[in-house]
Amino acid sequence: MKRIGIIGGGAAGLFAACLLKKFSGGEMLNVILLEKNEIPGKKLILTGHGRCNITNLKPASELKKGYHEADNFIYPALKEFGPEDTISFIENDIGLKTKEEDNNRIFPVCDSAARVRDSLVSYIADSTKTICNSKVLDIRKESSFEVSTANEKYNFDYVILSCGGSSFPQTGSTGDSYRLAGKTGHTVITPRAALAPVKADDESLTFIRNLSGVSVISKVSLFCNGKKTAATEGEILFADFGLTGPAVMEISREIPRDISDCNPYFELDLVPSSTDEQFDQEFQKLIGEHPDTKITTLLARYVPASVAGEIAAKAGVSDLYAQGFTKDNRRKTVNEIKHLKVGIIREPSIDKAYVTRGGVSLKEVDRKTMQSRLVPGLYILGEALDIDGISGGYNLQACMSEAFLAVKDILGN
Repeated sequence: MKRIGIIGGGAAGLFAACLLKKFSGGEMLNVILLEKNEIPGKKLILTGHGRCNITNLKPASELKKGYHEADNFIYPALKEFGPEDTISFIENDIGLKTKEEDNNRIFPVCDSAARVRDSLVSYIADSTKTICNSKVLDIRKESSFEVSTANEKYNFDYVILSCGGSSFPQTGSTGDSYRLAGKTGHTVITPRAALAPVKADDESLTFIRNLSGVSVISKVSLFCNGKKTAATEGEILFADFGLTGPAVMEISREIPRDISDCNPYFELDLVPSSTDEQFDQEFQKLIGEHPDTKITTLLARYVPASVAGEIAAKAGVSDLYAQGFTKDNRRKTVNEIKHLKVGIIREPSIDKAYVTRGGVSLKEVDRKTMQSRLVPGLYILGEALDIDGISGGYNLQACMSEAFLAVKDILGN
C-alpha cells in the first residue's frame, strides 16, 4: 500500500487528495493530509472575493500566457488537465454546478468559496485522513520520508509539498513550503508580492482619495528611473490608500523590491482606445461643437464625472468652458487624462497580496510530473513553486493541473 503524505490543506493539497481518490482505480492508498490550521482551505474561501473563481475557460495555449515567466513550465500541466477537466470534476464529482462570467471566468452557481471548500473536504472524507493543527517541522528522506510535527512522526513513500506561499499569512501561508523545501536542498527564489494593491505617495493621494471607490478602464504603465518597465490594461479602482483593481494588481509583481533608488510611478491612460493625437483631435472637435459647455462635462463623456472633475482640476481648467479653451489648456488636459502620474510610496505588501511571486526554483522540478529533480518521491505544488498567475481563475487552475500530474505519476497511470 502506497503511503502518501500531503503537507498543507490549501487548494493544491485538497485538489491532490481529491484526485488521488478519483484516479486510484480501486488501489488501496494510505493518504494523510497534514494541515497547520484548525481547518483546511482557509485561503481558498477568500478566492474570487469569497465566490471562488475556480478556473478560466480559455484554451491552454492562451491560458499559459497568464503565468508570466512560468508559461512554458505550466503548459504541459494545462494540456493534461485543463479548465474543462476542472469544471467536469467540480460539477460531476463534488456536485456543484458552475457558470461562466466575463473574460471566461468560471464560478460555482452558488457563489460560495466556503461551499467549494466544504465540498472538497467532504469528498475526501472517506479516502484521506486529514489531521489539523499539525504544523510540519521537519522532513527527511532516507529509504522513505520522515515527516515530523510537534506531536507525531510519519513515514511516507511519497510526499506532496503544498503548504502555500507567503501571501495572506493570516490564513496560514507563512512560508512553510520554502522552509521545508530548503531542508530538502531546494533553491528558493525570494518571495515577493503579486496580485497586490499599491500604495500611492502623498502627492497622488490628494486627488486619489477624492475618487475612492471609483473604477475605470485604463492602461497602466510602470516606470522606474523614467523608463517604462511594464504595462497592462484593464479595470483599476481608486482607493483611500492608492490603487487596486485587476490591472493594478496584475502589474504589482513588477514593482522592484527596493524602490529607494528607482523612483517608481504608474502612468494611467484613462482613454486607452485612442492615441494621444487621436484623442486630442476628437476632443478638439468636441470643443468646437459645444462652445457653451463646461470642459468637465465634455471630459465626462470619456471617464466618470468624478474622474473628469479631478482631471480638470489637475490641468487647471475646472471652471473653463469650451469657448475660449486655448491650445495650451487642451494640451494640459490631454496630458493629464492620457498620462496621469501616480507615485508609488513602497513595494506592495506581501501581507496584502493574493499570491506570491517566488518560491522553489522551477529548474529543480520536472514540469511533466511535478516531481523534484533533487529528491525522488517529493512533489511540489501550488504557491510553493515560483509560479504566479494573473487574476481570473489562473492560480486555482494551476493548482488543479499540477496536482493531476503529481497524482498521475504517483499512481503510475
